[in-house]
Amino acid sequence: MAAGGVTSPLRVSNFRWFFIGEMVNTAGSSMSGIALAFATLAISDSAGALGLVIAAWTVPMVGFMLIGGALADRLPRALVLRGGNVVQGAVQSVVAVLVLTNAAEIWHLVLLNLISGAVVAVTYPAFHGMVPILVPVEERKSAYVLIGQTESLLRIAGPAAAGILVATVSPGWALAADAATYFVAAGFLVLVRIPFGERPERQSSVIGDFKVGWTFARALGWVIPASCCALVFNALFSGSIGVLGPVIAQDTIGSQGWGVAQSGEAVGLFVTGFVLVRFTIRRPMHAIMLGFCSTAVPMTVLGTVVNTVALAGAFLIAGVGLAVLNLAWSLTVQEKVPEEMLSRIMAIDGFFSFVAMPIGQLLVGPLVLLSSIRTVELGSAVLAVVVTAAALATPAIANLRLTGVPVAAADDPPPTA
Repeated sequence: MAAGGVTSPLRVSNFRWFFIGEMVNTAGSSMSGIALAFATLAISDSAGALGLVIAAWTVPMVGFMLIGGALADRLPRALVLRGGNVVQGAVQSVVAVLVLTNAAEIWHLVLLNLISGAVVAVTYPAFHGMVPILVPVEERKSAYVLIGQTESLLRIAGPAAAGILVATVSPGWALAADAATYFVAAGFLVLVRIPFGERPERQSSVIGDFKVGWTFARALGWVIPASCCALVFNALFSGSIGVLGPVIAQDTIGSQGWGVAQSGEAVGLFVTGFVLVRFTIRRPMHAIMLGFCSTAVPMTVLGTVVNTVALAGAFLIAGVGLAVLNLAWSLTVQEKVPEEMLSRIMAIDGFFSFVAMPIGQLLVGPLVLLSSIRTVELGSAVLAVVVTAAALATPAIANLRLTGVPVAAADDPPPTA
């Protein structure tokens, strides 16, 4: 680790502008979910309408993610992010104007969310391929920790700010603020100037690039198994915590207690960063699988005796596990995957992760009808432990080690100081 600690990557100008731009972006995005939900409900007080608007964003994002990763590797990633921010800013500006003028209809929001979701399918893998080309090897761990900690803080403050704007003026103003952050982020990304690496394996089409990336992922041996585990864990989390959690809370600790309890996860994510920056991870898949398994703790509390303090502690443990997971995965990908493949590998992981969420959300309803909410929660916790044990018994996962030497370090361009 560099002597400068967690903020030392900010000395690299390219990373500094990238970091500021993306954190501005995150600040806006952390407000948009609440604002869009209340804007939709103001038009049609229907859960079905809200589900349709949310699905309009999720479906193209998942559907185009794998191709988006290939496109992000094919083009300069900073250019992809700049263009994506401009398009997202324009889309969100239209949404904000429609909401503020009371002209918005559900079909407007569905159409605009379709565009937004398709853009995220490209910008998500592009974003996750940036750090290794912006900072030297010895600064990358600090960079990942810094991004994770800052995002955690913003995801605490953003929803609170959105709630105030929605309650006092209009959800349209929160959406307008989000639109502005996209344009500001694009401006900072203009200052990121990095050479575009050679792409000797580039095919004649994006589909060809995707096939090359998929073949490479299979050859690595650990990408597909780890992503399949992520699918299971994300399905469990989205269903048991995202859907059933508020239902259980409504009959026990209430919405206020649920909000306080969930903040424990953000606290765990933030605080753990200070510890992680001082430790070396050598067996990343053990850290990743145990991080996934930590989500079984709040599931267990929700399935037994629920109170705010116990649930907040459970979410804090889950936050610690997720912080370890996120760092271990980022370090593994940047060391084991050459720069020209980064976005494709991250797109594969993102596809499995995001497609799991609607699966979990849809499955918990029928399962509850067959048994009970508490049984489903405890069953999800047990399944999380079983999948963790099975994954760690898989040689491709259990035997993976980090050496600290990236596979393509010799080809990395020197960062601009």
